[in-house]
Amino acid sequence: MTETIIKPAPTKADISAALEKGLKNLWYPVCPSDWITDKPRALRRLGYKMALWRDSQGKVHALEDHCPHRGAPLSMGVNLGDRLACPYHGIEVRCDGMVTKVPASPGCPLENSRATLSFHVKEAAGAVWLYNSAANVMQAPQLNLPPEITDDEEWSHFLCYVEWAGDYRYVIDNVMDPMHGSFCTK
Repeated sequence: MTETIIKPAPTKADISAALEKGLKNLWYPVCPSDWITDKPRALRRLGYKMALWRDSQGKVHALEDHCPHRGAPLSMGVNLGDRLACPYHGIEVRCDGMVTKVPASPGCPLENSRATLSFHVKEAAGAVWLYNSAANVMQAPQLNLPPEITDDEEWSHFLCYVEWAGDYRYVIDNVMDPMHGSFCTK
């Protein structure tokens, strides 16, 4: 005889908590591309604090904004190309989350360990996109955008970024209201 386990229905709090962190295994635009320079930038997205920066070739990287040693924000650290050096003790964390150097303690167990969460990021249509993975994946799936965003010859588009201090449900409802496309006040 098998026992049937009935799970309770998710509550509003459960749903809100899940939406705060975003749906998993999807690409999300997290900021305009021109926000990210060679100086590390702190962002809070999808339930994470993250540090984003460009290496010497201009490629964007993203790590959890948390040094694995003492928790200092890596976004306040030094850009060393494909890695950031923590502003507190100089711990060097590579763009894949690997600690490559602990200057005050060579041979420390942190060295050569993947102690920081890294994120897959790509640039497209004027935005930095981040893959919100449910588990650590070596390679994210391809970012597929509709031709209305990627085909400049047939379509036109623009990136509009704004942060609203409000419940996301009201924001979505407001943005989806078709009346706003034909009426605008300045």
